[in-house]
Amino acid sequence: MLKLLTMSKYFFLCLIFLTCFNTMAQTKHDSMAAKKWKISGVNSLTGSQSSFDNWQIGGSNNLTINGRINYDFNYQKDGWNWDNKLIATYGFNRQKKNSTKKTDDRIEINSILGKPLKEDWYFSGYLNFQTQFDRGYDPKDEFKTISHFASPVFLQFGPGVFWKKHDDLKVNFSPASTKFIFVHEKFTRNGKSFSVEQNETKRIEFGASAYVYYRFTVVENITIENILGAYANYIENTKNVDFDYQLNIDLKVTKYISANINYHALYDNETFEALQQKQTIGVGIKYTVK
Repeated sequence: MLKLLTMSKYFFLCLIFLTCFNTMAQTKHDSMAAKKWKISGVNSLTGSQSSFDNWQIGGSNNLTINGRINYDFNYQKDGWNWDNKLIATYGFNRQKKNSTKKTDDRIEINSILGKPLKEDWYFSGYLNFQTQFDRGYDPKDEFKTISHFASPVFLQFGPGVFWKKHDDLKVNFSPASTKFIFVHEKFTRNGKSFSVEQNETKRIEFGASAYVYYRFTVVENITIENILGAYANYIENTKNVDFDYQLNIDLKVTKYISANINYHALYDNETFEALQQKQTIGVGIKYTVK
């Protein structure tokens, strides 16, 4: 139980903080509106549990919990447009007689600042930040740690152009994007880690990046969110395009209960020369702020 609390402490502290923040944000809605801030988001907690007692065909007691927060903090005033998205996820599975293993772990911040060019177009500066809450283990060796909180860190930023039709449809392109990858020194002592060379702690790339966001409502209670990030390195492996795609489907059951389908596809040739995929499906509690 102590290990379980240690693994999840970062996520749940963040979840509690943001829940409190949004409660305050709602009570101060009028003052926030005066400052041209628009805040919306979702807290969700899904899980499943199975237990067996003298069940002759077999089975293992297990508990799975997945938490997710997905927020937009958008600002518009005097011609300036500043869109910010925060996504944080954490999940774990615990089975009888086995250790707890995480099933999801991600912190991501996307921020785009735009100055009007014409109509729906802006000059922009963008930033993308990604890391994780907890330790990660080698898929081939469950006792070997290959990552932990803030290692690795992926950071991208650069100038570009931004097209925004509305809050649910926008595209940013940066032809001069700098990408940093940071890892702790202990993970590169025996070789490369997340494309960072042996005995190094960072990697720097220069290239072009694109960010596409599209969210729409299929019917009244079904919302689909698409998030795509792409990056092409000008210096190495110029024919390869790395991409990060997220599909989030929210099926509303009641005001506070929903079903969620999340799909995540990732390709980064320098880190792993194959498509990485992850999907989760769950039913649980949802709290929405609009």
